[in-house]
Amino acid sequence: MPQTPKLSPQQKVALVEKIISGETSRQAAAKSVGVSVTAVRQWLRIYEAEGPDGLAPRTTSRHLTAEEKQAAVAAYLAGEGSLFDICKKYGIRSTQNLQKMVETVQAGGTLRGYHGASRHKGTAYTTAADREKIVRECLQNGCDYGVAALKYNVDYKALVRWVGQYRAGGAAALHDARHSSEGTSRSKGRERTVPPMQRLVIVLDCLENEKNYGAMAQKYAVAYHQVYRWVQRYLRDGWRGMNDKRGPTDDPGPEREWARVAPANEDAAEKWVARCAGVPDALPALLRRAGCSWCVIAKILFDLARM
Repeated sequence: MPQTPKLSPQQKVALVEKIISGETSRQAAAKSVGVSVTAVRQWLRIYEAEGPDGLAPRTTSRHLTAEEKQAAVAAYLAGEGSLFDICKKYGIRSTQNLQKMVETVQAGGTLRGYHGASRHKGTAYTTAADREKIVRECLQNGCDYGVAALKYNVDYKALVRWVGQYRAGGAAALHDARHSSEGTSRSKGRERTVPPMQRLVIVLDCLENEKNYGAMAQKYAVAYHQVYRWVQRYLRDGWRGMNDKRGPTDDPGPEREWARVAPANEDAAEKWVARCAGVPDALPALLRRAGCSWCVIAKILFDLARM
């Protein structure tokens, strides 16, 4: 499909002035430069409203207020003129823009003024609770993303995503790792080494919560990337992946020791686990929900205690 030729502002002005002087018709002018009659009519309307300077490239755009948009739509619906007439009267450059405004009003929507927020890139740090509050307020205000983005200094596009996620999955969806800030450098908490048993608690809790890395990072005050790395190591190596050496030791000594202390049955293993010192309270229950027997849990605790 052939491209529409791009005319300079001077060429447009010359063409429009020929039409106004009666030297040529709009149809003939459009055909002579290879553009549509609609484009020529638009140039005429701009020329009549703004003069020759209106056809020059603009460094800044003029944006209508909500009141101006409402007045233009009301005038059109009242039959005060055609789309072209109303555009000329209110300084709207495109009939398509006015048509969209009319359709929005007829569908029961709200016309909003331009506030520049669609390009706003906020810098505010937000937790999942903050995002839920912002999204709820945005929905209560008819999804006026711009107002909410400016008020809370959050990224406009991110806010649009949050609203979509909230509508689809409720407040829990706002913890999604793709736009969760929890667990980044802001949520690292105090610098410390997390023991292998506690790592396993975090991993199993994360898996129970559908790999919500951000929420786990905030809950346990560790870095997001640490939670992710521990989960991946657990899925690959099992509980042995909780070792910083990333795998079982080559020393057969612990296995020989385990053979000497291993409980004989499930009842003995449950009692053995209960007597273990330094085991996080939540770990045995998490392992049981993961399908481990008491004998397996005892072996896991034995291995973790020696990492």
